[in-house]
Amino acid sequence: MRVVNILVITVFVSAVPVYSFADDYSGIERMGEGTEDVVTSPGQIVEGISEGTEEQGAAGVVTGTASGSVDAAGQAAEGGIDIGAGAVETVLDPLMEE
Repeated sequence: MRVVNILVITVFVSAVPVYSFADDYSGIERMGEGTEDVVTSPGQIVEGISEGTEEQGAAGVVTGTASGSVDAAGQAAEGGIDIGAGAVETVLDPLMEE
């Protein structure tokens, strides 16, 4: 999934002329924030395990893994949406202004 996201970003960024980046950074910023969410989402699993073991001891490893995985999936999905929306904004904004 990450490789696909990187390829999509590369295609969109290379398809848009560089001068269009100077006017509007919102699409690029959104893609950057989405990429950050996707890349850092596995950390949610570690946080879930840590919180679970603090609260429940050894049994918290299982519940923390489950809750952390759900949180990670949500964060990754949100990041993927931001990447896609940012790419579309980056491509369409210059076209809509003309």
